[in-house]
Amino acid sequence: MERLIEKVYAEVSNELSIIYQKRKYTLFFQKIMWLITGAYFVLMLLNIGANYFPNSKNSFLSFFEQFKAAPNNPYANIYPIIGLVILLYPTAYGFARAFQKFKIKETQTIAKMVKMLFPKVSFAQNTAVPTNEIAKSKLFSWINVNSLMYSYGQLRSSTNDNVINIADIGIVEENISNKTIGSFMRIPILNIVLIIYQYVLKNIFTNKSADNVYYTFRGMFCWLRFKKSLNGHTVILTNNQRSKLDRFFSTHFKEEQKIHLEDPRFTDQFIVYGTDQIEARYVLSTALMERIVTLKEKFNQPILLSFQNQQMYLAIKNENGLFSFPSGKLASIKIIEELANDIETALQISTELKLN
Repeated sequence: MERLIEKVYAEVSNELSIIYQKRKYTLFFQKIMWLITGAYFVLMLLNIGANYFPNSKNSFLSFFEQFKAAPNNPYANIYPIIGLVILLYPTAYGFARAFQKFKIKETQTIAKMVKMLFPKVSFAQNTAVPTNEIAKSKLFSWINVNSLMYSYGQLRSSTNDNVINIADIGIVEENISNKTIGSFMRIPILNIVLIIYQYVLKNIFTNKSADNVYYTFRGMFCWLRFKKSLNGHTVILTNNQRSKLDRFFSTHFKEEQKIHLEDPRFTDQFIVYGTDQIEARYVLSTALMERIVTLKEKFNQPILLSFQNQQMYLAIKNENGLFSFPSGKLASIKIIEELANDIETALQISTELKLN
């Protein structure tokens, strides 16, 4: 594999440099576009503030008087909007063009790399989101029919009579954080401040491309056949407060209970929920728990798993996505190594966990 990685890098190194430059242009227009929008929102807040000090002699606040509708100038309050449109149009057009060119080159190069590294694996980028599988996995507590989901490509491989599907997905979860923000959005003045933070400042100061800023989950999602037939489900989540709160407040999994396990190395990293204590322990043998911990170390990222019927689901968080390039310079063979390692590890999940 090492020689193959070196060959792939030699083939695409020039393309990686081109992609890096195209992304720089995209981020430049992205920052300018949102900087203009941010400045507009700040001026709008000051304009609103000026209404509370109508008698103020402050020369700065008096500047906004010219934007108040008056009998001799009834359309004065439209001028700032016209100005915003004039400023935003060229930068928005430049961003759209740069982003399109960047994404086309990125998807073409990713496809070339995957096909060179794994020629026997079926790979497609224009695939539908595996919505049903994501819902059946029960890994994401707050997903509902209105949740936004995106697909960036899917691998499919058949080994030892087992088919594994690997998708790169993005999900905007309907979680507690988003619901809280949604509630604050209904409060006048505060909603403008939140818009500036959520949709302006994040885009100005981030080094992520626009399509990656807002996802609650972005990363790899896999599903494959599990040899044991189950009546209920068992879900393995990262052991942190966020997982516990999301599960506690969810209305979808009231039949679940926390599963108590005795492996300290496993329980330090994971928290388990299921519909049946006995069945969960039947699924999570001591050997399987050890192999799951090892699998997490191989991915070096948070992982989520679930077992239901005769299916196993696995999600690995990756802020850049599996089939997208990370931020920063790309002129490194490490880019190829990480992609190859993630895909190879995923393809060997059945063997790694000894599911067959």
